[in-house]
Amino acid sequence: MFTVTAKGIYGLSAMVELARYYDQGSRQIKDIAEAHSIPQHYLEQILVALKKAGLVESFRGAQGGYALAKKPSQIMLIDILTQLEGKLEVIPEQRKGNELSFFWEELEYEIRRYLNRSLEDLLMAHEESKNQVFYSI
Repeated sequence: MFTVTAKGIYGLSAMVELARYYDQGSRQIKDIAEAHSIPQHYLEQILVALKKAGLVESFRGAQGGYALAKKPSQIMLIDILTQLEGKLEVIPEQRKGNELSFFWEELEYEIRRYLNRSLEDLLMAHEESKNQVFYSI
């Protein structure tokens, strides 16, 4: 069953940070960790996994750090989360085939559709949400 753990949450937060600074080069791991309250050692492990997947690249030296390996528009949220969390499966395979299969399959489809958005889409949606004014009576 697909669950987003701290690993996925931290990884997605780090990727959003790297997307935000995409045009400015690499970000040092300590800066990412501080900005999102992520334990630095844990973040290193997450970024290594994302590097193996070809989603980030690392740079050595005093000005080194991590950067996205592709444009934010080319990195999908589902790719980040499946790399860190494993296969997206709303209901375990052995439970499929029962009377509610159609429901679970539709739910899984909608989750996949929603997560098939890019980092750029997520950043744009975040900026739009900051500009919205909510009224309550």
